[in-house]
Amino acid sequence: MNMKKMSFLFIFVITLLLLAGTFFAIEALEQDIAEENARIANETREQMEYIQSLQAESEKIFAQDQNVQDLLSENTSFKAYEIIHNESLVEYIYITGFHLQKFKYAREPRIVNGTVYRFYMNLDNKNVTNGDDENFAYFNQSSNLLILKDNVYKEEEGASFESSMTINVWPGAHHYDGLVYDYRIEGNQNIGTSSSSTRRPAMEYQLKIRKVNSAESFYLSYDSTGKNVEVLSDNASISSRYWKDERGRETESLTISLPAKIKYPLDYLYKWFVVAGNNQTIVFDIDMTADGWSNTGGPEELYGWRFIIETPPNTNDMSEEEMMELGVWPTNGFGGFYPLSTTIVKKGEWLENRSRA
Repeated sequence: MNMKKMSFLFIFVITLLLLAGTFFAIEALEQDIAEENARIANETREQMEYIQSLQAESEKIFAQDQNVQDLLSENTSFKAYEIIHNESLVEYIYITGFHLQKFKYAREPRIVNGTVYRFYMNLDNKNVTNGDDENFAYFNQSSNLLILKDNVYKEEEGASFESSMTINVWPGAHHYDGLVYDYRIEGNQNIGTSSSSTRRPAMEYQLKIRKVNSAESFYLSYDSTGKNVEVLSDNASISSRYWKDERGRETESLTISLPAKIKYPLDYLYKWFVVAGNNQTIVFDIDMTADGWSNTGGPEELYGWRFIIETPPNTNDMSEEEMMELGVWPTNGFGGFYPLSTTIVKKGEWLENRSRA
């Protein structure tokens, strides 16, 4: 065999080996991805089962409280939101004593008057209290706006880290053949250092919005213009090269990579919406993590929420009485009545630990 044929054979064998190695590497990667997806799906299933058990327990406590039932039985009422703070505390936001009124040029009646009640179920003591704690959630009846609030404070080696974040939640609206739910996230991050400290953390934040279940006709919005994102530092806009907005029907993420000489405080704004069909359960997570505060650790979760929404049936052919029986919320936009059933879970170690048991 001459040298030319031997060289060709050698190259051919090497090529086959490289192709085989690439094939096995891709196969191993696909297997790792499948295993990770299966692990996440199993954790989510266990978490959702635990959330459902908390909902059933809190509803039982609520139904057995005679004072609450007397209050609700004397008025028109419906539950606007259910908020699970942790495994010991569940909150209901009710609107009672309202009536419906037609307005000129309006396509549907609107809720008029009424009183907002906030009930807190203590799952440890099995009791119900009625109060108005706005440390975590604020509800504005006139605008139908729910604002979720959270704060984080850390200190380390002469440096302090302060963070606040709010999510603005509006009731959904019928829009042609779909339902649209609008959201807005606003946040502030500030780092301070003592005069003796030389530490100046270069933080990187990631805001991720992820579909948790695969309901039909359910997707996250996509805005290619980038106008739904605003990042400021000391009231000056930060160059877009320091943040990237990656969005799609399955996952949305906003990553803000800060330059080393960035000034603080840092403010950000992110707007998006969810589109869904009728008669569905849609579930999505909102998570904010930060990396760069600790020199040794990885990304730390600052905030986490899970939204569970039961979308209403099509109400086009329903009477007002039928819609009232469902528990209705008149829309502010297109279309007619629809019931609002939204559960918001404040995520944390208490929920994560349930999937590790």
